[in-house]
Amino acid sequence: MKDNKHRCWFCNGEMIWGCDFDYEDYGLEGDGIVATLSCRECEAYAEYYSKPSEEDNGKDNQESD
Repeated sequence: MKDNKHRCWFCNGEMIWGCDFDYEDYGLEGDGIVATLSCRECEAYAEYYSKPSEEDNGKDNQESD
């Protein structure tokens, strides 16, 4: 079975999920998620950004009839 735990870049400790935010919460455009994690051992902090969906590209630039 594959180990799905994220490991810390600095100490190889286990990264613990903190919270998910919408792109809007970070002042970003598009429809995406920012996940935050911290290391249980050394307290390093990481943010993972999802790629905005293809549906969002140009969504705000479309003209309405």
